[in-house]
Amino acid sequence: MTHTNRHAWAVVALFAGTFAVAQVARPVAAPRTVALDAIPMTLAFLDATDAPPLDADTARVLGADQYVHRFYAQPGAPAIEMDVAYYAQPRVGATAHSPLNCLPGNGWTMSEPAVREVGSAAGTWTVRDVTVSRGNARWVMSYWFQNRQRVDYSEFSARWHVFTDALRRRPSDTAMVRVMTPVSADDTAGRAAVAVFAGELIPQIERALATAR
Repeated sequence: MTHTNRHAWAVVALFAGTFAVAQVARPVAAPRTVALDAIPMTLAFLDATDAPPLDADTARVLGADQYVHRFYAQPGAPAIEMDVAYYAQPRVGATAHSPLNCLPGNGWTMSEPAVREVGSAAGTWTVRDVTVSRGNARWVMSYWFQNRQRVDYSEFSARWHVFTDALRRRPSDTAMVRVMTPVSADDTAGRAAVAVFAGELIPQIERALATAR
């Protein structure tokens, strides 16, 4: 068996184990709601407007229990797009969808993957950083998975922590967070803006998750 095949089977086994623990052990009753709407409408000196609701097909594929989609902007600067998808209890048909899996299937290409540190007065965290493009348009994007215990930039790590949290009888509800902005050939300012915004957003999501009930 090749190294690639061994890795693939390890991922399958982990996903199956995650589902089994979440469904059989049921360590904590799944919360019904979190206060995602309490994420401030002004953040990192940018003011928000709500994006239109998701169409039915997109909402079905996303499978989130709650979803917040906003544009944050100030005059004279590109808007920052924020998506927060909340999953009360990972299960078949409602696990946190990774942009690495979803975006290429919708006509996007992804390049320059990296990890980066973001932070604010509340702390520092590691997130995934990537460039996405479609046609002649180009964006820089950061994304991560966040629960009440931690921030994960790795899809595999996020799945693993769902598994171990269930074993330890901890809440396994999770948010997938995506922050992006359009850029030109010089993406320095865009990457800096996304990093600042992500550093301010993470503590707000932490507060929202703390309200889960």
